[in-house]
Amino acid sequence: MSNENGDPESQGDAADGPPSFIRRRLGRMQNIPIGPGHKQNLHVTTSRGRIYLLDQFNEKVPEPVKNHAIAVLSEFVGTFLFMFIGIAGNSTVDNDPANKIQFAGGEISANPAKGLYVALVWGLSIIVNAWAFFRISGGLFNPAVTMAMMIIRAVNPVRGVLSIITQMVASILAAAICYGLLPPGSLPATKLGDQTSITQGLFIEMFLTAQVVLAIFMLATEKHKATYIAPVGIGLAVFAAVLAGQSYTGASINPARSFAVCVVQGRFPGYHWIYWVGPGLGALLAVAFYLLIRKLEYWTVSPNIDEYQSNVGEKIIAVKDRS
Repeated sequence: MSNENGDPESQGDAADGPPSFIRRRLGRMQNIPIGPGHKQNLHVTTSRGRIYLLDQFNEKVPEPVKNHAIAVLSEFVGTFLFMFIGIAGNSTVDNDPANKIQFAGGEISANPAKGLYVALVWGLSIIVNAWAFFRISGGLFNPAVTMAMMIIRAVNPVRGVLSIITQMVASILAAAICYGLLPPGSLPATKLGDQTSITQGLFIEMFLTAQVVLAIFMLATEKHKATYIAPVGIGLAVFAAVLAGQSYTGASINPARSFAVCVVQGRFPGYHWIYWVGPGLGALLAVAFYLLIRKLEYWTVSPNIDEYQSNVGEKIIAVKDRS
């Protein structure tokens, strides 16, 4: 008996195993050059070969370098998504004609719902992305926060510098993509309110950033039973900060956010520096308070409330007993 190609096939194929043409195909697949005997073969044609190259990366690249690479990649993706959602959501409100309301007396004012919407967008964006990436890179997404974490030695200097560079690049990319996808002129830049002076804007940015950084220190850096939901508290801090400050400074609280939009638009206001100095001072203010209460051993005030479950085993370790 012959198949369509004229190849004889045994009538016992069905009983003895797969047909001969399947056996021949499987035999050819066994000759694919994959495995330890072909380490020099860089022409990878199968998914197994690609996994092999990743295994080689894991084995040959020093662990500190590999960890930095993974953290930088995660920080890039997280920062990009955080900024893209925030900027796109912010511009949605700015382009809505309903963002202004007219009162009975003819006075036109900003719609208060706009402020709530913008704050929700930024708050929810940080919750989702920080929760997704904080176990890998820390989910910092902010040069001011990264600087603060470096000062308290929660992030080593090399990782910190790489993270800051990554945050800036990812933010610019997110702003550029928003610029290309959204209606012309809709990119939301942070700017001072009509009745807000430069000095006022500087201090507003400082205190708003201090609130966010302090929330990160106490909810994420200090380990406790609720650490796993720290991104929710941090997101609420961002939500409150944006809600409080957007009418006065745009509530940047993140140098990368303001810088990225200015780069893409090609316009820098003369007071742009406050979006660097303000968050920087706010981060330093939070660092000073955090180090002070650590030095004073704040956990002795309520010694039982700050216990947390160790990541190893089921042992409960109090904050005061941590190294």
